[in-house]
Amino acid sequence: MKKIFLLIALCCASVTVSRAQEFVIINPDARTSAMGDVSAAVTGDAWSIYGNAAAPLFNNKKVQVQVSYTPWMSAVEKGHALYSLGGYFNFGKRHTLSIGGRMYNEPKLVGNEDYPFVPKDEYNEPLEIAVTRPNSKSLDLAYGIRFSDKVGMAINAGYIHNSNGVGTKTSVVSLGLSLYSSLPVSITDGSKLNIGVSASNYGFSFGSGKASLPLSGKVGASLYIPMTEMHSIEAALDLGYLYQSKSMNSFLANVGLEYSLMNCFMVRAGYAYGNYGCVTAGLGVRFAHVQLDASYWFGATSCPWRNTFRVGLGVEF
Repeated sequence: MKKIFLLIALCCASVTVSRAQEFVIINPDARTSAMGDVSAAVTGDAWSIYGNAAAPLFNNKKVQVQVSYTPWMSAVEKGHALYSLGGYFNFGKRHTLSIGGRMYNEPKLVGNEDYPFVPKDEYNEPLEIAVTRPNSKSLDLAYGIRFSDKVGMAINAGYIHNSNGVGTKTSVVSLGLSLYSSLPVSITDGSKLNIGVSASNYGFSFGSGKASLPLSGKVGASLYIPMTEMHSIEAALDLGYLYQSKSMNSFLANVGLEYSLMNCFMVRAGYAYGNYGCVTAGLGVRFAHVQLDASYWFGATSCPWRNTFRVGLGVEF
């Protein structure tokens, strides 16, 4: 009986490590999530550290900080939730520091109203194994520098800690690099073409368990057009590749559109293609220095991200 239970626990552990790998590629930004998960070249915001950490170098806001919450509502992913924090600080006219933090909770492995449940063997003796809620946490930092009025670069470093709920803990250190260029175009006064390249999740693990991160590379472009003093649009396109293992890889394509009224009310939509295809939509509100964003993902019944909403609240100066 004890051997059977331990075998089940090991199987749960392997699934949890896979979830830990997935959690690092989930976009916590409610704004770009509504735009089909575009991230390589969209204009910078508090969550750029998870897309292109060089983008805030070209943002006219000195500071942005935001928190977001993502509960999974589909039957496939019910019980999973992501809590996130992101922000940046521009200083010295050419430099930016970005920070991000995420906590990903999963459902309890076992339990009932008497949780925590202590498993016992056939002699009614407690097994020497603790079963808790699996979770993953990460802390990310990035430094960016602008070489000119048009080109900047950023370097990311992250620490990820995963507990699979049955005693195995894994730590991973990751590195990333991103380039960003903002070029004026002669469509209307203030129009810009942004081009971005990012590579993320190159790292190594240590601890009682081993895990590899899903390597990700993206190239993208976005076009920002202020049509009048009251109206503006931004269209963005990303192409990329996600390498998880020799048998689990996928091409990525993301397209998104944002319409802004007086820079106070935003309507967004997009499409994200990877292992699954999802249509996305969302809204945004800016009042004084406060920002509120929300997104929703529509997908086929086989898509674990279907019926997922994300909400973000932050400040900017």
